[in-house]
Amino acid sequence: MGFFSDLFGNNQISDNIPAIMPAGAIDQINRGILPVMNTDKILMTKGEKCHFAERAILITEKVSKHYEGRSNGYSVKLTKHVTYRTGRNKGVPVEDVTQIKTKGLIYVTSKRIIFVADKNAFDKKCSTLTACVPYSNAVKLQFGTKTFTLMVPDGGAINDVVNMIVANS
Repeated sequence: MGFFSDLFGNNQISDNIPAIMPAGAIDQINRGILPVMNTDKILMTKGEKCHFAERAILITEKVSKHYEGRSNGYSVKLTKHVTYRTGRNKGVPVEDVTQIKTKGLIYVTSKRIIFVADKNAFDKKCSTLTACVPYSNAVKLQFGTKTFTLMVPDGGAINDVVNMIVANS
């Protein structure tokens, strides 16, 4: 670490996410039992229970487009404020894709999947979930045409909880 990184902080978010989910709750999920967790961080409706709460990083992609290339031609000044330009531009569109990582907490309740964060937070009903794709350290949730990619300590655990909730509905 250098002077400037100590002074201004590191803007990069680490891909390592420490788990906050109790080991007993993970064991229950692995045995096919939905754990019930107490949380005061989210507001739940009557009869709604929280089954999963974990740290997560939401990954979104930002696409910026610009043109690169060359142009040739010339400009002729006609009057004091009027210039005539002739020539052509051989520009090629270039897309730059950058990943934006947002830290937050993911909650899976009996009715909703909630991501709590400063930016890009979401609250979606489990009934609108189209697909849940687990990875070793991430999960991809699709609600209709909108897809959310979340880095979590254990993507399989969220998938198991979601499958148990859908099966019980």
